[in-house]
Amino acid sequence: MPHTAIEQVLSPGRFSTYRNAVITSKGSDCPSTALNLYEWNAELSGQLLFPLHIYEVVLRNTISEAISQRYGPDWPTNTVFQNSLPRKERSDLLSLVTPYQGLGKVLPELKLYWFESMLTRRHDGRIWKPYIHSVFPNAGGSSAIAATALRSQLNTQCRTIRKLRNRIAHHEPIFNQPTLASILPYIQTAVGFRCATTLSWLNSREQVSPLLSRPVV
Repeated sequence: MPHTAIEQVLSPGRFSTYRNAVITSKGSDCPSTALNLYEWNAELSGQLLFPLHIYEVVLRNTISEAISQRYGPDWPTNTVFQNSLPRKERSDLLSLVTPYQGLGKVLPELKLYWFESMLTRRHDGRIWKPYIHSVFPNAGGSSAIAATALRSQLNTQCRTIRKLRNRIAHHEPIFNQPTLASILPYIQTAVGFRCATTLSWLNSREQVSPLLSRPVV
């Protein structure tokens, strides 16, 4: 395998992350193992796209349902809701409702960070304490304290998932991320809170677990 040519095309700077990881793990440089690690990282990034896809669609639809219970099915145009948002989130939403073409057009255009922001404590009183257990029916419990803890858990996990997803989108290494092993369980947790059948389907199709069980370093 012409490792040198591949390294030059990918750039020595990029490839050095993988070579250094091999050196740290094995105690010596091995370009062929570094290339195997590069391939494994790329394959894992690709296999994570399916769980990430399901997670993001499930999360945004679930959060939309919760907002709808408070502000109605056309909540993007509700001025009371708009005014409850931080400046950036409000600006992002307003840019998508002029003209308003329906909720189905708005949801896919809102970024994951926007939905992450909806899982902050500023929305506890209006949305999460009253409605979180109706939209995440498998999470258990119904008290205000449980609702706040559940919302906080989902927010923290969403932030972790989003950061790794962004690394994948920019073709950055993920094999060396300390949160890597948590990503699939976090996705499974949120999807399972929403729908056990969807979680079962996700688990039957994901190919992340087999790859994680065969690390290169």
